[in-house]
Amino acid sequence: MLLLQLLAALVIVLILARPAIFLRSPISGNTIIILQASASMQATDVTPNRFEVAKSQIADLVDNLGPNDHLSLISMAHTPQVLVALSQDRGQIMAALQRAKVTNQDADLEQALSLAVSLAAGRTNIQVLVIGDGHVLSPDQTLVLPFPVSYFRIGTDAPNVALLALAARSLQGNLVALAQVANYSHVQRSIPVELYADGRLVNVQTITLGAGASGALQWGPLPPTARFLHAQILGQDALSVDHEAWAIVGGSMHGRVLLVTKGNGFLQSALALQPAIDLYKTTPDQYVVNAGNFDLTIFDGFVPATLPAGGVFFVNPPEGSYIFGKSGPETQVSHIGAGGGGTSLLDNVDLSSIHVLRSSHLFTPVLWAQPVISTPETPLLIAGENDNRRIAALSFDLHDSDLPLQPGFPILINNMVNWFLPPPVTGDGQVSPDLPVTVQTWPGADQVTITAPDQQTVTVAPPFPAAPFAQTNTIGIYQVVQQVHGQVKRGAFAVNLFDPQQSRLAPASQLPVAHSSDFSPGNNAVPRVLREIWPWIAALLLLILCIEWWLFSRGYRQQDSAATAASKSKGGNSSSSRPRRGVTRNTPGLIGDVQERLEHSYRAARKRLAKITRRRKKGLYT
Repeated sequence: MLLLQLLAALVIVLILARPAIFLRSPISGNTIIILQASASMQATDVTPNRFEVAKSQIADLVDNLGPNDHLSLISMAHTPQVLVALSQDRGQIMAALQRAKVTNQDADLEQALSLAVSLAAGRTNIQVLVIGDGHVLSPDQTLVLPFPVSYFRIGTDAPNVALLALAARSLQGNLVALAQVANYSHVQRSIPVELYADGRLVNVQTITLGAGASGALQWGPLPPTARFLHAQILGQDALSVDHEAWAIVGGSMHGRVLLVTKGNGFLQSALALQPAIDLYKTTPDQYVVNAGNFDLTIFDGFVPATLPAGGVFFVNPPEGSYIFGKSGPETQVSHIGAGGGGTSLLDNVDLSSIHVLRSSHLFTPVLWAQPVISTPETPLLIAGENDNRRIAALSFDLHDSDLPLQPGFPILINNMVNWFLPPPVTGDGQVSPDLPVTVQTWPGADQVTITAPDQQTVTVAPPFPAAPFAQTNTIGIYQVVQQVHGQVKRGAFAVNLFDPQQSRLAPASQLPVAHSSDFSPGNNAVPRVLREIWPWIAALLLLILCIEWWLFSRGYRQQDSAATAASKSKGGNSSSSRPRRGVTRNTPGLIGDVQERLEHSYRAARKRLAKITRRRKKGLYT
């Protein structure tokens, strides 16, 4: 017993000394870990997914961090971020690791390594560890770094299929949907794809693709009033974010356009081809200002005394002074070419095909009105923005030129309409995840809000121009609402993955970094980490105390049994040989000792009382 108590005291002294031993660690010195957070890291070919497995591996590395080691953590997606820099605090590093989130984006390794170079400035013994599947943006050339870079590969060559495109087109007067599907598997697969138009199922089609092949599906005719398309691959793969896609049908915003003319078939026909407008027509005699709240008013050969709200497009304005400047007398012109401003209005427009232009008014534009089409004599088309509304003017009568007969004329009118009434996002309304979006606001807009697929609404304006919207990580439809002259204008844009590099799930064999090496925790370990072992010594102390308790309890039971046997051999009465009330024979420790002393006192008191009683009886009856 005494030996065990001395041993326990020695163990307590060892615990207070906090002994430690050197262990092998896979990292040492100043380590920068780059955690890949791109879309492919959502793959579930490892449990629960690649990203969580990578975080678990980092947590193990942090647990082996030595007292003189520093660790930095960078999250690598489209825009890499430093989560923690040069820290020795395990708690701080683990908190930063827990904040790391996987995204639907690509991964920019070049930017991430640039951050690593900045963190390593002025430091020695630097090493960089990239943890992920290696699906990164390909740099222009192999990257060369001033420190070693290791690649910790996560994931397997899991099969996958993906949607790579979704769009709506007008084909022979019918609205159709087109989708591109790819098979990133090693075997042929039949892939069923369902299409929804404004939330209603259109049809399910199946496409059979060979290993590594891609193909197209077509649905149609679709309802002409359809606004949103949603395609979805049926079936499960290791990656699901690329199984869905959304598209906007036609223009996402519709504007009311009024044409005021005595008769201009060229202009009216070109406007009728625009899918994003509702066209109305009237004559100068019947025109009433601000009757109908039009978003764009086009005056052909006529200018009213009072201009309406919204955008205004003047065509062949008479001589006079107007909001855009002065329109002078007609003159002969030559050498038609592009002006110095508004070049987007001439996208896909060939001005060299214009051969006939009899005459034009001499334009003297104000400063904010920039020439779009010009001649040495006068600007022919000017455009600009004044007091939060857009103004444009064409200096000649379309009937005096062969411009309306050229293939570029409908394109020019389409560009003009999109400039006056811009969609929220240029092009087809498709945006890649994490790409900042600057909403094109309509003239006269008072407020602009964006509602994401998760129903979170953000106000991007006022102030104007609208602030860039960068919260585009979620896949789906983003609703854009503009308050314009008391009216609500609704538009939208779609965010889709459409990234073959993220959909191919086989991990990259190596990184595009010169002299990079594969990383394995066991093979890369070095005996550098000092690990405290006092918790194990504390466990030994607990074991010693348990043994001491067991020996004490066992010795007490043996002693009590011997005392009982001795009492019976002396012929004591039966009452004294029985266990006393409330006494438990096998009670150990301090309580047992107290009970033993009480029992001994009780027996002595009974004997003394019996002796006194016998003496009194002898004195009374003798």
